[in-house]
Amino acid sequence: MSAPSDRPDARVIATGRSKATDRAFNIAVAFEGEPGGEGRGLAQSTFHHFADYNWDPRSDCPSFVDEAPGDAMVRDPEGLRQTHAYMANIAGWLSR
Repeated sequence: MSAPSDRPDARVIATGRSKATDRAFNIAVAFEGEPGGEGRGLAQSTFHHFADYNWDPRSDCPSFVDEAPGDAMVRDPEGLRQTHAYMANIAGWLSR
């Protein structure tokens, strides 16, 4: 995922790093929208970041998930705090 070259208002806002290859990759691209046209938007490559199951694996998983649950969010309250901050920032930015 990358910001389209024909959209100067689009930019990568979140990146990650593969644990398997150590290669960097883009996670999310945001765009401002056009005056008088469509509003702001976000393209996120990992929908599961928005799922309750990843925030609290005790909430059970969707039927299409066949991986064993992780417990990082339960073990690391800072990770959950950062996830909440990310979501609040996205909601605030989109609502402007």
